[in-house]
Amino acid sequence: MKDYPKALENFESCFSIRQKTLPENHPDRATTCSDIGDVHRLMGNYEKALSLHQKALNIQEHVECNPLQIATTYINLGETYREMKDCSTAMTYYQKGLEIRQKILSRNHPELAVVYHNMAKLCLATQEYKMAMNNIQHAIDIAEEKLPSTHPHLLEYKETFEEIRKKI
Repeated sequence: MKDYPKALENFESCFSIRQKTLPENHPDRATTCSDIGDVHRLMGNYEKALSLHQKALNIQEHVECNPLQIATTYINLGETYREMKDCSTAMTYYQKGLEIRQKILSRNHPELAVVYHNMAKLCLATQEYKMAMNNIQHAIDIAEEKLPSTHPHLLEYKETFEEIRKKI
């Protein structure tokens, strides 16, 4: 898979339609902006990704929209900053996204596990192994309760756990 140029083309086509049919500050335009930003992140275009995520956040913070969409944008910003090695800023955005999700989702929702995993990877990169282990254990506990044993996220969390365990 990983056909990022094709994904980008599709998201940009969607955004073009939304530009023609929705007001400039519509939450759906923000979501598409953040989606495009995430594809740019995956392609290594970090400055473009940040610009698009920030554009999405500017819309989301000034209109009534689903708070989970804002949380996703924060987490996408966190992922971008993590990949840029700006760990402090990444953690700030992860925590903002996590706080929103914790207020809305059940304590064992798989979307929380995703954020805990992201935070564990960040802590691993900054050699904060105890915090990394704490976060990855939260992710695994949720995933084991809510996902099938063969789910790719659970398997990825266990791989991260092993990476952390080897460092301790």
